[in-house]
Amino acid sequence: MGVTSPLLTESDLDALASDFLQSHYLGAIYADWSPDRRLDVFLRRRGLARVANDGDLSHNVLERIMARGRATMTRQ
Repeated sequence: MGVTSPLLTESDLDALASDFLQSHYLGAIYADWSPDRRLDVFLRRRGLARVANDGDLSHNVLERIMARGRATMTRQ
């Protein structure tokens, strides 16, 4: 049996969301891409295919991204 990596911690999820929100994937070049597709490519390019392939994990990261985006919009 292989050893599986531990799940992402809450701080890992927050860090990924923060990194994504500061990435070029929010730019005009990717405007036609769905949020899921943007996140998938972001994760894979960071070597996090395991997260991209795990629907629950990637959904949790996307939820953090959306929550941070809403919070930012509310403060403006």
